[in-house]
Amino acid sequence: MRLTSARAVLAALLVCATASQEVKAAESASAFAHFITRSGDRLMDGPKESRFIGVNMPGLVLPYDYFYGIPERMVLPTPWEQEDGLKTLSRMGVTCVRTWNLPVASPGEEGGERFKYVLAPGRFNERAFVALDHLLALANRYGVRVILPLTADYGDFLGGVGEYAAHRGKPRKAFFTDPQIKDDFKATIRYMLTRRNTVTGVRYADDKAVLAWQFGNEMDRTRPGENVQRAWQAEMAEFIKSLDPNHLVAYGQRFVPKEPDPNIDIIVNHYYGGNWVERLKHDRRKTKGKRPLVITEFGLERDPGKVAAFLDAVLESDVSGAMLWSLYFHHRDGGFWHHGIITRNWAESYHWPGFETAAKLHEREILHALRDRAWRIRGLKVPPIAPPEAPELLPFAEAALFSWRGSAGAGAYDVQRAPAAEGPWETLAEGVEDAAPCYRPLFADTSARPGETWFYRVIARNAGGTSPPSNVVGPVRIQQAVLVDEMKDLSCAAGRSDGLHCVPRANYRFAEHYYRIGGRKGDWLTYRAPEGLELAGVALSVWNPGASPGLRVLVSADGRNWRRATPEPTVIHYKPYYAKGRWANIHATEHRLRATNLPSGNRRIKLRWPGDALLDRVELYFRPSQE
Repeated sequence: MRLTSARAVLAALLVCATASQEVKAAESASAFAHFITRSGDRLMDGPKESRFIGVNMPGLVLPYDYFYGIPERMVLPTPWEQEDGLKTLSRMGVTCVRTWNLPVASPGEEGGERFKYVLAPGRFNERAFVALDHLLALANRYGVRVILPLTADYGDFLGGVGEYAAHRGKPRKAFFTDPQIKDDFKATIRYMLTRRNTVTGVRYADDKAVLAWQFGNEMDRTRPGENVQRAWQAEMAEFIKSLDPNHLVAYGQRFVPKEPDPNIDIIVNHYYGGNWVERLKHDRRKTKGKRPLVITEFGLERDPGKVAAFLDAVLESDVSGAMLWSLYFHHRDGGFWHHGIITRNWAESYHWPGFETAAKLHEREILHALRDRAWRIRGLKVPPIAPPEAPELLPFAEAALFSWRGSAGAGAYDVQRAPAAEGPWETLAEGVEDAAPCYRPLFADTSARPGETWFYRVIARNAGGTSPPSNVVGPVRIQQAVLVDEMKDLSCAAGRSDGLHCVPRANYRFAEHYYRIGGRKGDWLTYRAPEGLELAGVALSVWNPGASPGLRVLVSADGRNWRRATPEPTVIHYKPYYAKGRWANIHATEHRLRATNLPSGNRRIKLRWPGDALLDRVELYFRPSQE
């Protein structure tokens, strides 16, 4: 018996080992046959020239929305989110993506292990690098090359050259000259290039998905002097090539050198403002016959005509590539990740295929122009839009307030419900976009009543067609009816004072939430319970109330006699993660007011402004009337 058991165990182990090897082989399979190489001033993919229209997607390796320091946003991307990003790029015809710098913890920083890659000189965060492992595995699967900046001089919001210097007690400029600090940065390079991917088993130095290593993002903020900068980049390029002869090296500085370093393969520049077409011609004249030119960032532009003209100029030239700043993927909890560029007065986070919330940015026109050129620059016919895959409805219970994980390329969703899992299905809403609300539930079934039981599903749509239905969530036994007002307009309210006004702008100052209603002292807004129901609870989000505790909440049975409710306030004083100079202009106080189990018999609620405030969101919950 013991011998038989031993043989059975051995056989099982062999089966597991074989299965593990098969999984590893599948995960390490690559869409790429060659490394990208350089021939003179061209990039080459084997015997063919390689050219691309790409995008920046910094959140593939680090937290997207970091300015506020909100804990739930200061996290690494999940593999599901990364795959959504890579699926999106694949659908757009984009074959190259640029990430951002590897975050560096400050000396003595607490919580750096959540997402910082470099915890201290020579000490690295395995959890963070596993996220990068997943990205490279997915890049191989979806055929998207990656440009990886290794640190940052400008854009070091999550830690860069200043943190390397701080760990040695030196000023920022010492990063480029101090032998110990240079060795610290080399330790990071060595760790990166010699790391073996835990998903695929492939060393980073041997991974064909990497198009190029870039020293860092905009390595010209500190201004150590041109000769110092050149010497530093030459030293680091030689070190990279000594460890990794397979991959190209890109300049980290936004300049066009007269004579490029022999170990640096790609010249980069960033275009914001000005005449992009003329700058492109100028830069290409200076790089012609010397090195490939890649515009690794261009963007923050509202004019779709300017973007299209620039992309056409790239196609008509022999420039190797240009990359939009920047594109964002779906969030694990529904909707998208967002990132309002803090230097601007509007959100600049693009989401494919474009949504009504960014109509003023001409998001659809810009992204579709980019998709068109992404195919054409490779000499390919632009294919029709493919229908989306099925979305994933997330679980919920008691109140029909819910979200779904979006489908890459979906422009809108149909929300359906049924009395049984097999149907019949009725459509509650068509064309529901998931670009807003931001970081909140996407949909409320306001017609669901307490005591009812329903099953729900969603279907994704785009210009190419519809997806199969999502998974079914149910049975959902409704305990409370719900009404949600995101403050896009005042259509949900029963009554209002004349002074209230919509404020659909500068959402970067309000944790990325798009809409608000502004009011002053004495202004008011009322809501009414549906027939047969009464108020059970309320939750509010109010911004910039000054010294006041937020809005006053009053309830009434008849709309004439009002009494104060006493919501429990949660005051959130946002301490921006990075707030220096002009980026400190975030409205840093949010009041969240919640009242549950309101007294019975009340069918109306009034919100009164005790002073200047912006109402961000109202959630109302209803139970059967006790009368």
